[in-house]
Amino acid sequence: MSRVEAKRGLATSTASVGRNAAILAGATLFCRAGSFAVLPLILRAFSRQDYGTYSAAFAYAGLLGMLAYFGMNPIVIRDIARGERPKGWVVFHCTAVRMVLLGVAGLALAAVGFFRHFTAQMWVLAWLAYAVVGFDAISGAVKASMQAEERFGLMAVVEMVRKAGQWVLAIALIAAGAGITMLAAAAAAAAGGALAAAFLVGMSREDLADVSFAPGYAMRMLRLAAPMGVSAAFVLALENVDIWILDNIRGVDQVGVYAAAVAFKPDFLAQSVVWAILPLAFRLGKENREELAQAVKRTARYLLIGGAALAIVFFSGGDVLVPLLAGDKYMESIRVFRIMGLSLPFVFVSFLYLHALTAVDKQIVAAVIFAGGLAVNIAVDLALVGKMGATGAILGTLTTEILIAVAAFVSVRRLVGRHFDRQDVMTVTAVAASGAAAALARWAGIWDLGAIGLVVFAVMLVVLKAVGREDAAVLARAFSRKRDA
Repeated sequence: MSRVEAKRGLATSTASVGRNAAILAGATLFCRAGSFAVLPLILRAFSRQDYGTYSAAFAYAGLLGMLAYFGMNPIVIRDIARGERPKGWVVFHCTAVRMVLLGVAGLALAAVGFFRHFTAQMWVLAWLAYAVVGFDAISGAVKASMQAEERFGLMAVVEMVRKAGQWVLAIALIAAGAGITMLAAAAAAAAGGALAAAFLVGMSREDLADVSFAPGYAMRMLRLAAPMGVSAAFVLALENVDIWILDNIRGVDQVGVYAAAVAFKPDFLAQSVVWAILPLAFRLGKENREELAQAVKRTARYLLIGGAALAIVFFSGGDVLVPLLAGDKYMESIRVFRIMGLSLPFVFVSFLYLHALTAVDKQIVAAVIFAGGLAVNIAVDLALVGKMGATGAILGTLTTEILIAVAAFVSVRRLVGRHFDRQDVMTVTAVAASGAAAALARWAGIWDLGAIGLVVFAVMLVVLKAVGREDAAVLARAFSRKRDA
């Protein structure tokens, strides 16, 4: 019997959400901090063309590999968190479906490589990237079951061990003077190790005892996951599509310029919060829609504040941060980096809204929103990439993220019940004022890495009462050791 079945009927407390978010954010911050430390070594060790080729290969495999994920992780969490099926049953069927989808993705990758006339190096890199996608897709089912059972610590450990292994291998290979292909092999080896670790700590023989394949249940999972899978594919497709279009129109050099900038995107912060709240959201979506609406409203305001603060730093500090992180050969990435920063508030809130719609079984709405966004992204890319290269690609992504966030907000307000009140208006006002202050400081030639904008932002949030004692109390309860009754 899984832990969820043993605790069946107990609601997840808001306190656990805060702690779980802290665990995920801390673990992800550890992983990203290590990656940010190793990534400059990679960018300096290889040419823009090498890094562009590497990024293009992972983009080809990653986009096609989304077929294997197909939005099934939320369905795994949903069925386990609601106690609808035993953990082993759910994980087994998710894995079985993903194995079939991986085969389809492999055939698609082979077809793309044939028609794109991949070089020998690109073929090797693409298949290594495909192996990473495959390992992650299978281990993802087990990690989703940990998430449903609130075993966030184990989930974090698996990912931290994987990243640490990948860093050690990458540093050793760079020190030995190995090529970019060996770097991809290290990523595949680390993903394979994470797969083994996930099954070792996340599953037991009892979980998988007496499990048999039920085609009807597998098809049900696929049917429920389809809208979410399409939405997730559109979300993750944006940057990969940018790279595809850049590779076809401008070549791997511009891919390198683009990939070096977006590699430092801090979207993991929003993901950590949303993944932590997701099991609770699924329960509230079934049992208490009003409480779900309030949780979405409050979380969206916090994510908007965090995303806006980061946007100020990225926009104001790009001239300093990019050369510091990536080196002088990536000076063209500065503009991409700064524009990418401007998209962060929209990325943060739209990620939450997507899953809020899923929690009330409105995945199809999210799918339509992101399908429209992807179409806009492709249209803008095709119009701008030929003349502007990587800058045109990131402008397409920024335009898309804004439209997606607005459409998702309207949909959530109608379908989940989010109310836009005075605090929200004041938060948006504070964001606008701080953005104007940061822009004026840059226009005046002040290199402050966004300090002026951040100070204005903090002052405006307090003066306009966009944040107050109630928010402090909510956060204190969220990270308290005491659970709600």
